[in-house]
Amino acid sequence: MDVRVPLEINGFYLREFSEDDLPRLCLLAGDYEIWRRVTDLFPHPYDEAAALRWLDALAEQDPPRNLAIAGPTGLVGGVGLLLSNVPNFAHDGELGYWLGREYWGLGLMTAAVRAFVPWAAAIHGLRRLTARVYAGNVASMRVVEKCGFVREGVLRQAVRKEDQWLDLHVFGRLVG
Repeated sequence: MDVRVPLEINGFYLREFSEDDLPRLCLLAGDYEIWRRVTDLFPHPYDEAAALRWLDALAEQDPPRNLAIAGPTGLVGGVGLLLSNVPNFAHDGELGYWLGREYWGLGLMTAAVRAFVPWAAAIHGLRRLTARVYAGNVASMRVVEKCGFVREGVLRQAVRKEDQWLDLHVFGRLVG
């Protein structure tokens, strides 16, 4: 299946992950500052064993639900979906994304999400997408807002991370 997405921003694009991404995946995803901002589906430390498990899981996805953000130096981040296995919620996907720290503030994640959302909605037959963002992660909230997501609520003290209770802001967007 051709999963190319029309993302052309300063030489960056979306593509499937590959085993060639292993060294960059370990380096970038192992960054503590990234782990602090993503859900615990991302272990910390992020070692080679975790990266290999992730790549093996991705190989089982057909059609793919997770795409790499890549550029001239290779992998720089990722964007993907969690899909529900509950029949009444099969139309709803949860958006997730991360980006290597050196690429923050360039508008790259907003461009990646803008390209990914219509592709993912069409490929997976989705009606809506949600995005959950930790309180205090203003940059991530801005990404989803710029991409047409609307804040639907706050799940107060929904997550415990680093011995702190964090609010989780829930955003939604109709896509189908």
